[in-house]
Amino acid sequence: MRSVLVLLVLAGCPKPPEPKCPAQPLPVAAPAPPPAPTLPELDDQAVISQSRAFLDAHDKADLAAFQALAGSTFVKFQRSRFYGMKVYATDLPARVQRKMPAASRTCQDEKVFRTPASAIYFGSCIVRVPAYGEMPMTTAEGWETLVWVPEGDQWKVAHWQWQRAGLEAEREDWNDIFRVSTSFKRTANQFLIDVTKGRRPGAALDLAMGQGRNALYLASQKWRVTGIDISDEGIRMAKEAAAAQKLKLETVQHDIDTYELGTGKWDLVTLIYAGNDPKLIERIKPSIRRGGLFVVEFFHKESTQGTGIGGFEAGELAKQFAGWKIIKDEVVEDIADWGLRKTKLVRFAAEKQ
Repeated sequence: MRSVLVLLVLAGCPKPPEPKCPAQPLPVAAPAPPPAPTLPELDDQAVISQSRAFLDAHDKADLAAFQALAGSTFVKFQRSRFYGMKVYATDLPARVQRKMPAASRTCQDEKVFRTPASAIYFGSCIVRVPAYGEMPMTTAEGWETLVWVPEGDQWKVAHWQWQRAGLEAEREDWNDIFRVSTSFKRTANQFLIDVTKGRRPGAALDLAMGQGRNALYLASQKWRVTGIDISDEGIRMAKEAAAAQKLKLETVQHDIDTYELGTGKWDLVTLIYAGNDPKLIERIKPSIRRGGLFVVEFFHKESTQGTGIGGFEAGELAKQFAGWKIIKDEVVEDIADWGLRKTKLVRFAAEKQ
């Protein structure tokens, strides 16, 4: 009976409510990313134009225009030093405040190279700064390099580099070579020795004489030698060697491209490892007397591909000296006087008829 009552009681008790699950919030879509900035196309001509604008802003001390084209990581490298925007933010306004005249710039040989993430401008520029106060007008020739990179929706200059160019740069380069380089022969060129052996000495012109190895040899063989070179260091070395060997040697510091060669003046002209400029060779031809000799040794064109050095094709000089007596015209594999490695060389000698 007691158990029946318990069952009745249990049966009459209300059932506890089932727990309710909390309502799940509806998914919210993530905000769409902002559209990527549209970078303007920058073809080669635009790179050149924009590079000129950047350089012009500097030359005119226009800080606002300069900063508008410079990137957030901008830096210039010149003469072994780095210059950031902080330098120009001080220097350009100072030039304006002092009323310094704007510089002018002429650029040529402008080229554009590209990587997947940059456009690189190269230009050979001459900058002229007008006279100011007690300062005379100055001129600087150099290679400008600007590296353009995307920054937001614009192209900006991340890196600017200046490297000296022109005659003074060439002179200093050769001075350094003659002071420290060990990559060239210090004794006379063997082809020159062979081709002049037994010839009656006369007036000889050694173009791009360098430190005088060939000029000194010719002087030792009783030739009356004039040596031309752009390098004052090379000329100094040649003079010291001539004095030590008690040899007579006339030296001239001059650019061979503008030196007055004369007419019918020389019995021998040498162009030993001094380039392959056809214009220079055409200037040499009338300077040699009848019966005089022209002697060349230089690289064959095949051996200098991709270097920018240049070189002669086989038979090229023989065509240029049509009407002369060709004494030697050969292409050989031999150790070059410059570079001291085995390579293809052109050796040429011709006598004026």
